[in-house]
Amino acid sequence: MNSYEKLAATLDKIPNGFPAADDGTHLKILEWIFTPEEAELASQLKLSGETIDELSNRLSFPKHQLEQLLTTMISKGQINSWMSKSAGQRKYALLPFAVGIFEEQLSRMDKEFAQLLERYFSHGFKKITATEPVIFKVIPVNQSVKTELEIHPYDQAEHLLKSAASWGVRECICKKQKALIDEPCTYPTTVCLIFAKNRENAFDHDALTKTITKEESLELLKQAEDAGLVHCSYNTQTGHNYICNCCTCCCGVLRGVNELDSPREYIKTDFAISVNADLCTGCGTCLDRCQFGALSIPSDICEANTTRCIGCGVCAMVCPESALELIRKEPADKPPPPETIMDWMTQRAISRNVDPSDIL
Repeated sequence: MNSYEKLAATLDKIPNGFPAADDGTHLKILEWIFTPEEAELASQLKLSGETIDELSNRLSFPKHQLEQLLTTMISKGQINSWMSKSAGQRKYALLPFAVGIFEEQLSRMDKEFAQLLERYFSHGFKKITATEPVIFKVIPVNQSVKTELEIHPYDQAEHLLKSAASWGVRECICKKQKALIDEPCTYPTTVCLIFAKNRENAFDHDALTKTITKEESLELLKQAEDAGLVHCSYNTQTGHNYICNCCTCCCGVLRGVNELDSPREYIKTDFAISVNADLCTGCGTCLDRCQFGALSIPSDICEANTTRCIGCGVCAMVCPESALELIRKEPADKPPPPETIMDWMTQRAISRNVDPSDIL
């Protein structure tokens, strides 16, 4: 087994998954991102992170050479790294492919890589979307939800931003990938919101993220809503640090589920659109806003297909008669999303029948 095959196996052992593609595209992607030496080292890292001393001892790797290689790998978005207060040193860790390594290739991506990714989306990546618990949850547009319904804080995009201490924005790598294969997106492209709690100036050393103010982040959120983009984040109750504003023409996850007969089954959402027949005039204003084809006007009144509706609410924003509104579709006693990212990973590992214990 060569270094790329080892790394692919390690990445697929992470609960997020890195499914193999029948045509081997997953390996070609790793060959583009990593040198053989980088892939070999990445395949031996752990998700929890280790210091230089710990890695040097465990891998019998000369400390000076190891530090040089890890520094290069950080600059290429291949691994995770942070300053550990408890260890008093920097730690280095394995990253999932998505969300992780893929997103960190924003500045490196070229047409060759974009074409490889397009092939992988068709042959391998879709498998990531069909496993419980799902990666993404949809955060509904607040204005589209019935006022009497309880909305949890983790289901409110504005709450997530207002509760943060630092804010940033990135160009969407999915939209960049499509532009590089001559399929540019018509939606706004710099709409990936990143945020952190209790960390002022958290993104000053992140070359991919532009630091913005809370007010600017809320304005970008509104612009995304107005454009018809779908708010998505990790399918957990806590630990959020991003809001992707997604479309079905570019987003790897939404593209995959949109091709299924019942997208709702593969996106965590508690809401679905409801049509007030007394108010609806059948004007059709809402039809183009729905990216999942969940709305139709078979006669004079709009009808909703709730197996395709993912509960984003962007259609309701443009209804001139206020005839569309999100209602709670799932029963109130249905189990909530996993509380933490670790809970999500545990449940996902069980669902995928993988044992990541040796990389934790």
